[in-house]
Amino acid sequence: MDITITVRGRTLHVCIQRHITRITNDDELTALLAHDKEAATKELITAIKVRYQEEFGTRLKVSDKSMAVEIWAHVYVEKFAKAITSLKVIRKLANAIIRRCEIIDIGEWGHDQNRFVWNALSVFKPVIAALLPDGK
Repeated sequence: MDITITVRGRTLHVCIQRHITRITNDDELTALLAHDKEAATKELITAIKVRYQEEFGTRLKVSDKSMAVEIWAHVYVEKFAKAITSLKVIRKLANAIIRRCEIIDIGEWGHDQNRFVWNALSVFKPVIAALLPDGK
């Protein structure tokens, strides 16, 4: 089910299905994360989980830390890939990365083949948050 979620005045497009959510990585998401990214991300995750619970009568079994790291990875890796597309040698790779980052596909264990990556990286959430830029 495609829904919109408003967080801090930003309208975010999310698709929720049983065991998985898909967040559209667009300018609204980037703007949301531009200020106080940790708190904004937590608000987004909470809103998604509330809507998931309402829709399916059960909680989304993905940790907040894992979701945060996955969201940030997609948003900021896409930004880096877009920045390097001007280099002809790596344009093809960068464009492939950009396509992979357009939708942030967050699924429960057993329904998301990359869940182990985000769960493993979630222990580094404070370090990752500190490394990410604040502002545009």
